Amino acid sequence: MSEHTVSRSRAIRHLLEIARPLEAVTSSPFEAIGLVSSNDISAFCDVPEQPCSVRDGYALQAADIEKAAAMNPVRLVVTQSVHAESRISSPVVSGEAARVLTGGLVPFGADTVLAEEDIEQENETILVRTPARKGWFVRQAGGEISMNAVISKPGMVITPQAAAVMIRTRVKSVQVHPKPRARVLALGSELSDPICCGQDCDTARFPADNLVLTRGLLEQSGVRVTETGVLQDNENALVEILSQKNLPDIVITTGGTGRSERDFARSGAEKSGFTMIFTSVDIRPGRHAFAARRDDTLLFGLPGPPAAVFACFHAIILPIIRRLRGLPDQTEPIMARFDQGVSARPGSEWLVQCALSFKGSGLIATPFVGKEVPPMLGMAKAHGLAVIQGGDAILPGGETEILSTRF
Repeated sequence: MSEHTVSRSRAIRHLLEIARPLEAVTSSPFEAIGLVSSNDISAFCDVPEQPCSVRDGYALQAADIEKAAAMNPVRLVVTQSVHAESRISSPVVSGEAARVLTGGLVPFGADTVLAEEDIEQENETILVRTPARKGWFVRQAGGEISMNAVISKPGMVITPQAAAVMIRTRVKSVQVHPKPRARVLALGSELSDPICCGQDCDTARFPADNLVLTRGLLEQSGVRVTETGVLQDNENALVEILSQKNLPDIVITTGGTGRSERDFARSGAEKSGFTMIFTSVDIRPGRHAFAARRDDTLLFGLPGPPAAVFACFHAIILPIIRRLRGLPDQTEPIMARFDQGVSARPGSEWLVQCALSFKGSGLIATPFVGKEVPPMLGMAKAHGLAVIQGGDAILPGGETEILSTRF
């Protein structure tokens, strides 16, 4: 490796020394779904707040029916009805019962609920022929979740179900890390807007598929893409864009990282005030990728081939997105077993496209290699990449590290 070429692990280490979780903001639980907690989020009340019935039936005092028997029924007077929405009820005293529906609060004084099928109703009274324990069909206060129970800890993604529990426990606001913002530029005069598929530009040879790929990977990873666009081979135009103030947290360019006279991604970045973190990475595909920094913006210059964009995103950008979002760093690699043998040419660290599936509790990788699976077809089917050291040969059943947005 040259002085400015770094290994994948060193590239990530350099970037993590710079990247910090985005400053937490206040959000409602509903709007926080998919974001990462910055602190403990605890239930603000018990659920249920008061004892409630889990069956349609009658609330009463267990002591009143402790001697009830088939030949010696106990008669109780029904004095009121309590529905799920009822909030005020009269106390239940000895000799009385309250009609109560599922979810209805158990009146004060009552300590058990008998289901409808366990009683006989006669006008405004009920006959009980079997005793019942205290707490029968009663969900006590806090029976589902208690006040101050921790719903989410720092570094956890707020799921829809966690947000629902927060709303139910009357949590009005939470502190979360916002989504990182990103802008994507595809460099090349041969490219056109991918939405128009080339129809808007007579000189373009093909649509900028890298914009679709990169935007999708970013959004799949929890990033908000604020803008995408195609930029023709014009260094001054790139410098003008990269010199703007208030750039987002991440800027990604694709193409223009080679060594020809039309490859100006690095020089454009430096002329825009960005400082290089590294100028190339010892991985294939993607060895011409670079990273730079200006203020709070990280710039990633990725090569033009889509397979290289796919590889570089997983290899060097994904760990940084996790850090910006407030997620914990992955300290242990995710491992999978190959279902067929793979070998790598000597040299760099190779990133092999693969499909991923579970067999029992194990993760299985099916590599897409060889002439029968060209790079673009393999990328279309891939769920991630397998890491193979240059010169290594892995037999079927052998394990390797996996990079994927799925984990």
